[in-house]
Amino acid sequence: MSRLASFFSALSASALLAFVATSSHAQQALEYSAHYKASANGIAASADRSLIRLEDNSYRLTNILQAKLLGLTVATLEQRSEFDLADGMIKSHTYAYHLSGISKVSNTIAFDWDTQIALSTEDEQSWQLELFDGVMDPLSYQFALRQRLLSATAEEVSAMELDLEFQLIDADEIEHHQYRLLGDEVLLTPLGELNTVKLERVREASDARETTIWLARDWNFLLARIEQVNRSGLRIKLELTSAAIDDELVSALN
Repeated sequence: MSRLASFFSALSASALLAFVATSSHAQQALEYSAHYKASANGIAASADRSLIRLEDNSYRLTNILQAKLLGLTVATLEQRSEFDLADGMIKSHTYAYHLSGISKVSNTIAFDWDTQIALSTEDEQSWQLELFDGVMDPLSYQFALRQRLLSATAEEVSAMELDLEFQLIDADEIEHHQYRLLGDEVLLTPLGELNTVKLERVREASDARETTIWLARDWNFLLARIEQVNRSGLRIKLELTSAAIDDELVSALN
C-alpha cells in the first residue's frame, strides 16, 4: 500500500503537466483532452486530463488517474481545479483531490480573494492560509508554467534563462516550486517522435526525488513524458498516448 500511495503522490504532486494552446489575441485557452499511460515498479496506470471553458475567462482542469494490479483497478485519483484566466494572470477559485480504493485521501482548497484567505482541508483537518497575488492550487500552477513557456521568445527558451518559479498551496503551507530548462530533444513516444524541450524540477540537495519532464514544442508544450526516480528505487514513468487540442489530433513528426 505504501508503494501505491507513493505512486499516486508522485504522479499528482511532482508535475503531471498537460499543456494546451492559447489564443495570443483573445487570451483564451483552447479546450483539450489528453491521455497517458504510466508505470511504477510493476504498477500500471492510465491518466486522462481535460480542460473545458465554463465561461468567457473561467476554466475547469480535470485529471483522473487509475492504477491497476493484475488487471484490476485498485485505486482512482481525481483532481479538479477551477480558475480564471484574464490579462495573462491565473486566479484559482476551487481545488479538489480525492483518492479512493486501497488508499483514501481527500483534500480541498477554497480561495476567497475578497478576504485574501484560502481554506485548505485534508481529511478531518483544516487550515486558513493568507493569500497573496500569484498563489495557486496544485493544478492551476501547472497551467501557469505552460503560459510562461508559451509567452517566452524562442531566444529565451533556447538560452534557458526563463524564470519558472511558482507558489502553490499544499495542505497547511504555501510551497515554492521551481523548474530549470535543460535543452531540446527529439523524443520517441507511443505517438512517434516529437520535438521536445526538456526540464527538471529544482529540489533541495537532501530531496530523494529527481523529476524530468519533456514538453512537445510543436504542440504548445503538451506533456510528452515525465519520469521520476527516488533513491528508494521507485521509478515512475508517464507517457502521452493520444491527445486532441481544439479538436485537432496531436501527431508525431513525419
